[in-house]
Amino acid sequence: MKQFLMSVLLVCSFGANATVFVDVNDASKLLWQITPSGHVYFRNLNEFNSAHTGCCYAYRLDITTPVGSIMWSTILAKMAAGKKISLGFPGVGTDANVQTMSHIGRHVH
Repeated sequence: MKQFLMSVLLVCSFGANATVFVDVNDASKLLWQITPSGHVYFRNLNEFNSAHTGCCYAYRLDITTPVGSIMWSTILAKMAAGKKISLGFPGVGTDANVQTMSHIGRHVH
């Protein structure tokens, strides 16, 4: 029984850590706003994945952290080149339930 419960907990933990991705074919099409507090808000993710909220403050990237700065630099490079990028969030956001970017890029078969 103990092994069964551990198996259930292990499976449930994978589901709880799922990442929701938005695939952007041309990063130059991303609309964003940066705030003095060091957050970049992505304003049109619904144009790339209709399951996501559009405007205005549902998805953000915290660029005050080293990881956030690296992610932002990568996004800017992809924007300048008009290249594809995948942005990962813990879930689908709303203005009342802001999602902070947790992943950038993904391995797709």
